[in-house]
Amino acid sequence: MTKMRLLSLLYLPLAFASTITIYSHPLHSADASNPSSSLPTPTPLAQIVYDSSTSLASLSSYTPPTGAYTSQHLLRIGLFDPNNNEWKGVVTSAASFRDEYRKKFVLHVDEKGEVYHIGFGTSGRRQGKGRENEVEVEVVQRARGPQPVLNKPIVLNAEGKLEGKEPEKTFLQKYWWALLLFLAIQVLSSGGDK
Repeated sequence: MTKMRLLSLLYLPLAFASTITIYSHPLHSADASNPSSSLPTPTPLAQIVYDSSTSLASLSSYTPPTGAYTSQHLLRIGLFDPNNNEWKGVVTSAASFRDEYRKKFVLHVDEKGEVYHIGFGTSGRRQGKGRENEVEVEVVQRARGPQPVLNKPIVLNAEGKLEGKEPEKTFLQKYWWALLLFLAIQVLSSGGDK
């Protein structure tokens, strides 16, 4: 057991922690020669102990998918509700579960601390021996989007105008009348020379 997993388990009070089961499910039949063969049922992939009051999570158990999967095989990873056959998760290549990759489960939680989505990713190749089964767990809280400022009072000065410096005018905005006068004189003077 890694040092990080031990520390995570120490911080999880058992009274508030709950266990979340993440499932895997192949999207295609394992027997490609027989298209009528049925797909296997979703199988438990990992169990995560999650404390919603502290937003801490740790991996309790992990069983990688079995089979001769290639990068063409796709697996559905996430939470599965058998009552309404609903998935909350992602689809990834079965090659992501090779021993050479580090795996990461991401628990997306809402404002109440309830898990509403599961993410999965791999990162780089493992460094050294003994780390082939390293699996991380991360908790990501939903961020609030930008909110509009409504009913903000408009502050006027004593003259009834908005406070603040007016924008600087360009040369043409300031002296358009002088350029027009110059052109008029040029036209009148050229007409008198004929």
